[in-house]
Amino acid sequence: MVRAEIIERQNEIKQTPMLERIAGMRELLRQAGDEAQELRHLPPWAAKEMAAQGFYRYALPAELGGEDVTAREQIENVEAVSAIDGSVGWCTHINSEINGLVVRRMDRALCDKIFDDWDALVCSGLGPPNGPNPGRTARREGDGWRLRYQGSFASGCHNATWNFVMSPVVIDEATEEGAANSFMVPRGEFEIVDTWDTAGMRGSGSHDVRMDGVYVPPEHLLPARPLAPSEQWDNPTFRNPTHAVYNKSAVALGVCRGAIDAFVDLAMEKTPWGLGSPLKDMPQTQYRIGETQATLLAARAFVMETQDALEAHLGPKPSEGGRLAPEWEVFWPAYLACAHAAQSTRQVVGVINNTAGTTGSRMDSPLERFLRDAQQSATHALISWRHYEEIGKTFVGHDPAANYMELRRA
Repeated sequence: MVRAEIIERQNEIKQTPMLERIAGMRELLRQAGDEAQELRHLPPWAAKEMAAQGFYRYALPAELGGEDVTAREQIENVEAVSAIDGSVGWCTHINSEINGLVVRRMDRALCDKIFDDWDALVCSGLGPPNGPNPGRTARREGDGWRLRYQGSFASGCHNATWNFVMSPVVIDEATEEGAANSFMVPRGEFEIVDTWDTAGMRGSGSHDVRMDGVYVPPEHLLPARPLAPSEQWDNPTFRNPTHAVYNKSAVALGVCRGAIDAFVDLAMEKTPWGLGSPLKDMPQTQYRIGETQATLLAARAFVMETQDALEAHLGPKPSEGGRLAPEWEVFWPAYLACAHAAQSTRQVVGVINNTAGTTGSRMDSPLERFLRDAQQSATHALISWRHYEEIGKTFVGHDPAANYMELRRA
């Protein structure tokens, strides 16, 4: 078990609802976002403050000192932070999410070891490596493995205490097939390779991570299918195959909310050059505010409604009469809603930025950063426009992609 102090601390913190904690840290999170733009990762002081308020623990089971929240609550949390700053929202989403995902089928002893540290934060670079790299192979060594690996998109890696490597992207040197285990590698045994130089989500620190000949002992191993539905925890979120998807849509929804709110603030004070009327009094402005509010709220409602339905459908643990996995008819609307949220809000933020005029392009305008972040979040593979086609083809007789119903690499 994790220490009693961890449980006590979490019980004390959650007396203040997470959304209230976020609101109380608004200026701190804004400052963290500004600094992250320069560093290209979240500054350590900010990660420490966020961890202190449970930003990375809320998706964990209560037994591990988490808040055991539902999909809806996770979305609300990520959305609120992302409306302040997209990169800070991304770090909130990805690291709380991975913390929650890796415990699905993790041995309880390892769960307790990792999350007995209040500041525990797991990153994971699963994307293709950038530049020269040691490859992505492992070989058996006693009861453990000798791992050579590099992967991209390890958001939050500068503040991570552990790195998670999923077996299908690692080749067993002996069999030339996917390794029979997934791996947890502690801080100090993985290297950060500086590869994240982007415009959108610039402050997320999504660099490469490298392990060149690291030994992973048996007590740090996970199953080959570490993110398969869990029978260990009560919360249906640990069986929800869209866990890593709805959080990304939450970032997009939050960025969109932040952009609309920033535009309304601008409209209250700006008179466009060459025009006699304030922006707020122009019919075109009023129309676009109404249209974009409706689009955002509709996209948000689609996500929330389908996630609520999916988790209600899963119900209690299978041993208590619930489902291990959802039926396809309940699953696809939940996934489609997430992709739709990212794509529709990307368009909304573009419209808002265009309506703002030159002001929206200035580097000191929040609209400029929201535009970059909206574009970047909508390119993520799990919520990209390609899912319109992937799900759409199932309506005309094609089978769904094999990796849809379980969180794993294709």
